[in-house]
Amino acid sequence: PGEVPRRSLAVLAVACAAVGAAARLGGGDLDGLMRATSTCLASVTLAGLLSALALLPRRTWLWPAAVASALLTAGVLAFSGVLLLIPVVLAGLSWGFTTLSGRRGRGRVRGEA
Repeated sequence: PGEVPRRSLAVLAVACAAVGAAARLGGGDLDGLMRATSTCLASVTLAGLLSALALLPRRTWLWPAAVASALLTAGVLAFSGVLLLIPVVLAGLSWGFTTLSGRRGRGRVRGEA
């Protein structure tokens, strides 16, 4: 905790470079890339709004605002169609990686052999 996520940033940098190079060289459709990116962004936003619903007190004006925002974001995501599979697959891969790496590293403290 509190450290720079070097491995995650390196993976993100390599993925961005690969997608950027493919788009630059004409290997991919830029419109499709933008739609996929927008779907992922809206999915993360919806997850944050749903978390806000769990954390915010219901008797404040923020809770109904979060409900309205979550409904609107879900409505936008409904128009994403098959692109919704991208964040679902990414979430599954992330969960699988976290689960598997958590089992492997249990019981070890950083700096111990």
